[in-house]
Amino acid sequence: MARKVTILDIARHSNASASTVSLVLRNRPGISVATRRRVLDAAKALGYRRRAGASEDAERETLTIGMALRARNRPPDVGLPVVNPFYSWVMTGIEAAARQQRANLLYATIPVDDANRPLDLPHQLLDQPLDGLLLIGAFADDTIAEVTGARPTPVVLVDSHGGPHAHDAVCSDNRGGAYEAVAHLIRRGHRHIALAGLRQQADPVFAERREGYLQALREQRLPDYTTEYDAVPGDVDAAVSFLRRHSEVTAIFGYNDKFAIAALRAAWQLGRRVPDDLSVIGFDDIEPALHTMPPLTTMAVDKVSMGRLAVQALLFRLAWPDATTSVTQLRPRLIERGSVAVR
Repeated sequence: MARKVTILDIARHSNASASTVSLVLRNRPGISVATRRRVLDAAKALGYRRRAGASEDAERETLTIGMALRARNRPPDVGLPVVNPFYSWVMTGIEAAARQQRANLLYATIPVDDANRPLDLPHQLLDQPLDGLLLIGAFADDTIAEVTGARPTPVVLVDSHGGPHAHDAVCSDNRGGAYEAVAHLIRRGHRHIALAGLRQQADPVFAERREGYLQALREQRLPDYTTEYDAVPGDVDAAVSFLRRHSEVTAIFGYNDKFAIAALRAAWQLGRRVPDDLSVIGFDDIEPALHTMPPLTTMAVDKVSMGRLAVQALLFRLAWPDATTSVTQLRPRLIERGSVAVR
């Protein structure tokens, strides 16, 4: 007895995703004429027959979505690669949206070096027949190309956006959010505002936040400290060293909440009161920001919505594969707590 031709067989034969094949076979809109013809020709060549009496819902194959998450590498004797806690909420949004679509999620991490280049690729995920792939975190452009390869699988970048690679993306408005954070400090009377972060870094998210910081300072002709502060997230010693050299600084904007929290701890070590002597503002609104002393003022990113929108962007791409690529930016929201004072 001949084996039944499946939608996956047609997908492989027509170089289309299973979801695209399903839409074509159910005569749904949103598929280009060329793609529709290619799928129908493949179905005919393979001898596909729709099961008599089958409903559209029964005929539709379950989507399989890959979710690859960037993780910072750690030395072998320290343990597993470190995943940014920011992404746990993004993944919550992805899982909720995928569950609503009854889609299967396959998960893997990609450990990267300081230049965001992969140290290993999750072939157990990438070798699977996927309907779509979500890449979570900032990766170097050549890494994106290496991960996606020549596969026709649609890719959505999450919390990043690729330069020369034409992929849909969902990310924060990092430049605008950083500008608003520094403008908030300026409105509170601060004129010597430092940027807590790395001088040299490969993360485009941080590069955009640096641009927002500089833009706010340039408009007011204020000094910047981007060449002075050099640390990694959570580096209290670097924050202490910087503050000792620059007693004139009255406020610090952190690339993210980890940098900002390190600045709070450095101020405590130096006997500088927050916010009376030093104001601090972060970015991302991760859970620890609520529990610092005082609680950290920050630019909150709607992380769950970022995950939900990533799935929506992927579904849109599956339904309309020839549509122009798009970048969806979520506007961060200022959360005022207790770490910023008026000068």
